[in-house]
Amino acid sequence: MNGYKRNANILLCILFIVLVSTSSINEISLDYKQDLICEETHSVLPTSFPINYTEDQNQACSSVIVTGNATRDGRAILMKNRDLIDERMNIPVYTPATANTYAYVGVNTNTMGINEKGLAVMNTYLPALAGSEPITGNVLLNQRILELFESVSDVAHALNNSYSIIGPVYRASLGNIATCVGVIDRFGVGAFFEISNTKAYVQYVINGYDTRANHPRIFPGAASGPNGRDQYLLDALDEVYSMNGYISPKHVMQNVSRYVHHKELGTANFSIDGEACNPNTVATMVAVSGDERYDGILNCMWTACGSNPIVGVFVPSMVYAEFIPESIEDLWLHTQEKYQSARARYSNSISWLLFPERVREVQKFAFFAEDFTVNAYEQLMTSVPEMLSDSQIKETISAFVEVMDNYTSEIFTQENMDVQPPLPINFQISSTATSTTTSPTGPTTTHSITTNLTSPTYTPWESSNDTYLLSLTMGVTLGFALVMSILIIKRRFN
Repeated sequence: MNGYKRNANILLCILFIVLVSTSSINEISLDYKQDLICEETHSVLPTSFPINYTEDQNQACSSVIVTGNATRDGRAILMKNRDLIDERMNIPVYTPATANTYAYVGVNTNTMGINEKGLAVMNTYLPALAGSEPITGNVLLNQRILELFESVSDVAHALNNSYSIIGPVYRASLGNIATCVGVIDRFGVGAFFEISNTKAYVQYVINGYDTRANHPRIFPGAASGPNGRDQYLLDALDEVYSMNGYISPKHVMQNVSRYVHHKELGTANFSIDGEACNPNTVATMVAVSGDERYDGILNCMWTACGSNPIVGVFVPSMVYAEFIPESIEDLWLHTQEKYQSARARYSNSISWLLFPERVREVQKFAFFAEDFTVNAYEQLMTSVPEMLSDSQIKETISAFVEVMDNYTSEIFTQENMDVQPPLPINFQISSTATSTTTSPTGPTTTHSITTNLTSPTYTPWESSNDTYLLSLTMGVTLGFALVMSILIIKRRFN
């Protein structure tokens, strides 16, 4: 009898332990789900949400962000006209990834660029927020963002974190900060961050467009405008949107970045002093991001390099190509030559006017090449299958960048639209992809398609299945314990 009691007590203890364990597992599961919900909701911050961070930048530039319903396909667009008295060769430069940083393509000082996660960045100098010269931290901040971040939300959170590499403590160590940083990401989100040594404010651009030049627009006590060049860019965007019902990357390249109040369409020689595209504009970028596939590596940045983009041409750069074609250096030099050929000196003045006929002539060939490369990129994006390996993606992207840049350079430099166009470049279906639900059988470096804004250790699907398997195991154990308890008790009383 004592043996039966002892066995029954042991089984009852097992039953109690199982019940407690099952309760704990349910609590962990709920906690995990709650954390995931918090991460997702954190990605949406209110417009003009104040952020305690500082930033610095020393360029006089102008910029544009277009997102959501204002675009044709929902992908975000970021434009920057870089204005600086600078004779350097302002061309794209590829920087490879390290163990702790992302690869990216930046234009020399990295005041504008795009990284392998599809995060594109630019900044404009805001002297109203400056303490004293020099302003050197802006470039370093942009470089850190390109190296370390993959979403607008991540940037916003880091800028508000004193322990972050781009947080207030780090930014204060950079010296004077006075900048507006524009960021778009592979999720189609876009935002302007206005930053001083002590504070920063963010304006999310949602289903619309906005601009920045060299004065704060939302910073308390210093905000003004829009006026001047940021108003000129708004006028250009308004015009494009009213005519088309949307704004495309080609519109931004051809009708916004080069906007000079349509002076080039007239018959009189004209000045671009004070325009959004002005004599100090040495490079322009138009980045397009909003494609989440393969963790953002399919997004693209076009750059017009050399003085001045009004007579320059945009060529595509993609980080995963891992190189910049040599033809871009020649393109930069030819852009300088074409700018000189379009200039006429004022009488008794050191200023310059531009010949409208020559500007239109150069733009005819530039626009022709840009139309081709943008259309080729759109076609390339429609051919992207699932389950591609790194090498397959790299091979196709590398071929696309080299062929498009070389083709553009030849048309532009020779001013010849009869150049033989290249064959279409498309992704090939991976032999390792048997279906959309089968795991890839290729190299372990094969990318999976990311659809979530955050990247938790477990996806919701994995979490729910882990919980299901644990619950099933505990249920079986609980059932076994109950049956054994009943049998022992029944045997005892029989």
